Amino acid sequence: MVLSLLGAGIQCLWAWNRDAWDARGSATTNASPRTTSCSVIVCCHNESKHIERLHARLSKAVSRALGMGQLVEVLAVNHGSTDDTLQRLQHVAKDDPAWRVVDLERTLSSKKEALAFGVDQTQGQVLLLTDADCIPVAEDWVLQMVQGAEEDWDVHVGLSLPYPSPSEEQSSWLRRLQRLEARRVAQRAVGAIDAGQPYMAFGRNLAFTREMWERVGGFDNHRHVPSGDDDLWLQEACAHGARVQVSTHKESQTKSTWPDSWRAWRLQKTRHFTASALYPWSVRITLIIPGLGWLLLLAGVVHNPSVTSTACLSLALMMRSLTFGLFLRRSDQPAKDAWELLLEPVTSVFRVWSWGRGQISDSTPWK
Repeated sequence: MVLSLLGAGIQCLWAWNRDAWDARGSATTNASPRTTSCSVIVCCHNESKHIERLHARLSKAVSRALGMGQLVEVLAVNHGSTDDTLQRLQHVAKDDPAWRVVDLERTLSSKKEALAFGVDQTQGQVLLLTDADCIPVAEDWVLQMVQGAEEDWDVHVGLSLPYPSPSEEQSSWLRRLQRLEARRVAQRAVGAIDAGQPYMAFGRNLAFTREMWERVGGFDNHRHVPSGDDDLWLQEACAHGARVQVSTHKESQTKSTWPDSWRAWRLQKTRHFTASALYPWSVRITLIIPGLGWLLLLAGVVHNPSVTSTACLSLALMMRSLTFGLFLRRSDQPAKDAWELLLEPVTSVFRVWSWGRGQISDSTPWK
């Protein structure tokens, strides 16, 4: 019974303090214009099939910002593409004066090389990052992500959630589990920021001031790591006193395309784990606390399958499902999908498998 009570206590405390259920923790803005200049940086490597859709959606957000008096430019960095990405980008820039294109030879397998080069090629006081396979959810995206820069925040974290292509079934097991994983990762990131302990961001939707970029020194301290252009950089920014803000509402979100096969998804997760190995020990220890709580609850049921141990497990499941549903509502997602939390043991196994494969094989490069 002691194990069950301890496990339930851990889960309830975590749900209350770190499950990002309270909407008061999110930034709310009125998308009013600012004179602060903004540079949107998009890194592209073999993204030919995404360029047309990216331009169609991003140009609306840029036009909206320009129309509201916001100074904004888009810089697309072609990072050693071997398809016709460069030609498609040049065609876009020819017809759209807000866009510029630079071509960079690829000497490193990570996106950091292209991002750092892009920052050097721009002049904006605020840098807004996204990927070629991501699109803004709303036309106010640029305004929402830039609002409050320098006055209220040095780093602004937005969400980027997956969506299926028109030819795919959203209810497939791969897509359902990817959606759950993305939402749970987002919940953990937002919860940590709410708790005043930021450790995770999303390079597909991230804004920061140029002053903070220069203070941190860019990616110099982890340039050799395939991933971490968001998480590791954010942790360094916090160490340099960065004020971190998060927005969860749909106007500040981007939609991202996720891998279309189990193997591709596993390779993506393996690459992401190359950054987690460099997390501070305080972060790593904190992140295992919920897992420890579940193990205690399960051990309590197995060791003493009583009404009390079963009730503790049920209470923990109910509490975590409730806070997950509240987070979904906070991020303008269907709260009814909270039942998918019951599938998390499957994603946990997949996560462990991806991590294990990464320990015995070479990590995969960006794209």
